[in-house]
Amino acid sequence: MPNTSVWAAAEGMPAINRRAALAITGSGFAAALLGVTVTPAKASPAPPASKLPGLEAAFRLEWHKLQAMEPEHTAAERRYFEERAQLVKPVMRENTAAEVEAVRKLTVAELGEWRHPGRLEFDEAIRTYNKAESAIRRRTGFTKIDRAYQCQHSRVSTAADRVIRCPAQTFEDIATKARVHKAWEFDCSDLECVMKDIARIARRGGLST
Repeated sequence: MPNTSVWAAAEGMPAINRRAALAITGSGFAAALLGVTVTPAKASPAPPASKLPGLEAAFRLEWHKLQAMEPEHTAAERRYFEERAQLVKPVMRENTAAEVEAVRKLTVAELGEWRHPGRLEFDEAIRTYNKAESAIRRRTGFTKIDRAYQCQHSRVSTAADRVIRCPAQTFEDIATKARVHKAWEFDCSDLECVMKDIARIARRGGLST
């Protein structure tokens, strides 16, 4: 076998033994033969620490609280609607022929003071109905549990909104948003946030968006 070092010296190239050559591949081997220094490619900067795991945990906490309230809320709501169904909600009646004729005889000045007889009757009836409906709400416990349920619903919605609006830096972050979406279902208007996330991750990978 010819001496590699002698052959290299004769050709004016850097000396490289067989073991070293085997350890070098591709462009690195060619660069070694030509005496060229290869600068390693710069690694992409690591994405900043994600806030999304903590935001998902906060969402799950509020979400589980809402789920725990649902049986009591559903039972109270059923009791409320069953009792309310026994009430008859008033409807304002039409004018009688005599009332229509009376209105036609009014002067312009009198019209300003005129009040629909049916409206007066309806206003009194609807006040009575609303009073009875409120009593049913309190008696069935629906007023209290529904107020608490709606407040908790608002807290869950706020927690979910924080997740979707937090900038995603990695596909793991995108997966976090997908999990929260399965539970809460974001609006179509939130798609813009996700598209910005995808574009951000693509640019980090060197792609044009």
